[in-house]
Amino acid sequence: MWKKEEESNPTTGSSMGSSSPPPSVSAKRPTSASAEPATIGRSITIRGDVTGDEDLYIQGRIEGTVDLKQHNVTVGPEGRVKANMKGRMVTIEGEVDGNVTGQEQVALRSASKVNGDIVAPRVVLEDGASFLGSIDMSGKTASSVAPKPTPLPTERPKTDPIPKPSQAESTGSAKV
Repeated sequence: MWKKEEESNPTTGSSMGSSSPPPSVSAKRPTSASAEPATIGRSITIRGDVTGDEDLYIQGRIEGTVDLKQHNVTVGPEGRVKANMKGRMVTIEGEVDGNVTGQEQVALRSASKVNGDIVAPRVVLEDGASFLGSIDMSGKTASSVAPKPTPLPTERPKTDPIPKPSQAESTGSAKV
């Protein structure tokens, strides 16, 4: 007889012991990480600073800065960016002229063209990607990396002093 009650109320069973919904129901709720990213369309051009609290997909043009440190930034195949970019994970399929900083990763896809420096703990360069710049994978962010001191042109590296030629060598006579 107790089996009949179990069949009529599937959320309560002998093994569950509570009336909470099954885990599959709560797993279907959208979260901010899986929400669809904001999109800058092909016909859109932005000149200035782009900031926000959501992921961004760029198919248009941006000139200025893109600062979405805690979110993903993707430059689509038709995207053209002339800006320094910061994001949690940055994926480039189009063209970027500027420095790119990724908190977790920067990925350059096969059709991408990047002219600038990359700072990220993980960098992916697919075969066919065009890249001109430097890569820093030291784990330090661009703001925490102190510029390396460069020696002044008048300074010489410290080495053993070169002996001055003796007077006998300079006059052309030698002792035998």
